[in-house]
Amino acid sequence: MTDITSSTIPATFRFGWPKPARIEEFKKLLALPARATFRIVFQGKTMDIPIIRVSIDLPKYRMANGRTTSLQAEYLARNPDAKPDLFSGDAELWDSQEVQHSLLLQVAKQSDLRKYFEDTSNKQVEPILLDENGFAVNGNRRLSTWRDLCHTDSVKYQHFLYIDIAVLPHCDEKEIDRLEAALQIEKDIKADYSWDAEANMMIAKQKRDGFSNKELADLYRMKENEVQVLMDMRAYADEYLRSRGKSNLWSQVSYHEEAFKKIVSSRPRISGIGSQEVFKQAAFALIDNPDEAGGRLYDTIPAIVESLDQIKEKLQAEFEVKIEPTAASLDDMFGGALPVAGESLLDIPLAKEIQKPESAEKARRIIVEVIESQRQLKKDSKSAGYLLDCCAKAQSALTAAVKDGLRPESRLSGVAKQLDQIQSQVEKIRTYLAEHAEH
Repeated sequence: MTDITSSTIPATFRFGWPKPARIEEFKKLLALPARATFRIVFQGKTMDIPIIRVSIDLPKYRMANGRTTSLQAEYLARNPDAKPDLFSGDAELWDSQEVQHSLLLQVAKQSDLRKYFEDTSNKQVEPILLDENGFAVNGNRRLSTWRDLCHTDSVKYQHFLYIDIAVLPHCDEKEIDRLEAALQIEKDIKADYSWDAEANMMIAKQKRDGFSNKELADLYRMKENEVQVLMDMRAYADEYLRSRGKSNLWSQVSYHEEAFKKIVSSRPRISGIGSQEVFKQAAFALIDNPDEAGGRLYDTIPAIVESLDQIKEKLQAEFEVKIEPTAASLDDMFGGALPVAGESLLDIPLAKEIQKPESAEKARRIIVEVIESQRQLKKDSKSAGYLLDCCAKAQSALTAAVKDGLRPESRLSGVAKQLDQIQSQVEKIRTYLAEHAEH
């Protein structure tokens, strides 16, 4: 077993030994007689990788970790003094590893991973997968949790002071991406990604490794249109956050997955750029305060589409927007696109008005009131036709009785009584009509 108290490995290397020491340790341990192996499908073939036991301090966290993509962006947004390349630069550096450790602990907490391993009867089962340089390809959350437990109480959790690892053969980032995706799909103690983390992870893979939507779909066993919807949702969420001065604060949209999904599915039903922009800004206004919208944005956002004309009319009356003298606003917002024939020239100024922070509360109140009013009108309309619908059904049933029931073999007992009851109800309806019919 490796002596981690050696002077060559200072105790301060809590988040990974120096690269030369990691490589040397792998070389030494892998030269020992063969032990247990870990079977994976990698680089297009099934392979058995030797399992070796190392100090928990040895591995480094992999920065390109899908689950922390959104958290990394948010950390940089909340810490403007941090290095811009904290997560994209030299991953060997202490500060990058330390921050990544804290982000991984957040993700682990969300999935109750720490609670699971706080029970000392729950020990390591599968090895942590490392690349040839000692960065964790799979098992980053477990590694961070075990490290934190050992740091809290090294006696109680001494079974995590040394851990099983398996070192992958030489490979490129795209091959690691494929392996990561395959392992994430398998059922384990792995937590589901938040929708924004999944989308940001896919965007990162596209930028870093050149994956197409089709390749991502194949990688994660999705349909290509599902990947596109996820990308569109992310684009709207990114625009929403930027418009609120909250760029990259992804935690603020993580719980609004259905809302952004409804924006994506609803907006194509609207004709005209101006109307689409009003719809989008109205939806954003509701996302600002879902409680005022009844907390059911997946119902309310599609309802904006059904009532958009009435919503625009009420908003225009309230804010008294005016047609702008030039088309500058269109150039700014839509690259010079002009409204379609028949579209109100007030739509763009209206969309800009309700986007203002000082207008949001009033706009949201009007939007909700109009939606509720239109729902009530539909309900009333349905109720208004109830009497006629019932009479039509009764008439249809009696027509069928005459057509198919007046035959020698039909049972006649009780029919007269039923007709008397029908006649009684008919008389009540006629009396009501006589009293309430318009003259």
